[in-house]
Amino acid sequence: MATRVCAESELELGEVIKVIVDGVAVALVKDSAGNCFALGDMCSHADISLSEGFVEGDDLECWAHGGRFELSTGRARTLPASEPVPVYPLTIVDGDVYVDVTTLVDVAAYVA
Repeated sequence: MATRVCAESELELGEVIKVIVDGVAVALVKDSAGNCFALGDMCSHADISLSEGFVEGDDLECWAHGGRFELSTGRARTLPASEPVPVYPLTIVDGDVYVDVTTLVDVAAYVA
């Protein structure tokens, strides 16, 4: 079930914020094109909050060791990260952002 987490206006272009949804830490990202994504907030390389990282193009970069994760799939793009992070369904309804942490985005079409 999707939970309202914030107003879309609270997400700045190229920024990431941390929200807690049903006890799950989620990194909300609005890329430079205005697309919004919800990823698991913990780096798969180390227990580091990705919401403290940097948005670089269509990646979220961990501030501690530089591992990069693709926003749409959660796929690890650079070492030391080698495992993906979860990507959760995100919807925007009437200017509010909703995230469902009970299911994952089907990223099979994106991953080769």
